[in-house]
Order: sequence, then structure tokens, then C-alpha cells
Amino acid sequence: MNNKDEIVEIFAGEFYQASMIKDLLEDNNIEVFIENELMGNIAPWYVASGGIGPVKLKILNSDYALSKELIEAFTNGNE
Repeated sequence: MNNKDEIVEIFAGEFYQASMIKDLLEDNNIEVFIENELMGNIAPWYVASGGIGPVKLKILNSDYALSKELIEAFTNGNE
């Protein structure tokens, strides 16, 4: 497996935030995996220290630069 095929974390936050960002990335043909989708919503303190950032989005390393750009534009209100 080469570096482009590695799976990396692109976002960690609340379920509702992760859902919106996941949709944004998928709309731009980026495959996204949600980690802790259920438990991060029901009992976030079980999957993350203090319950902060329990739901994580993971993508391929090759999609990282575009994903980061899309997320920054979205969170800054440019989308």
C-alpha cells in the first residue's frame, strides 16, 4: 500500500457537523468513512475523552488536500 492509499482523519466533531461535512465531501466525489457514528451520538464520552470530537471522518490520503480546502470553505461560510 502506498502513501496515497492510506486512510487519514480529516474531521472530528459532533454528529451533526460530521454529517454535513460528509455530504459535502461525497457531493464532490470523495469517499468518506464515519467512525463512531452511532456511539458518538448516543454516548460521546465512551468514544472520546470528555465527549469532545467523538465522530470522526476518514478519507484516502490522496483526497486530503481537496477535502481540507472544501471543509475550510464550508466552515468559513464560503460555500
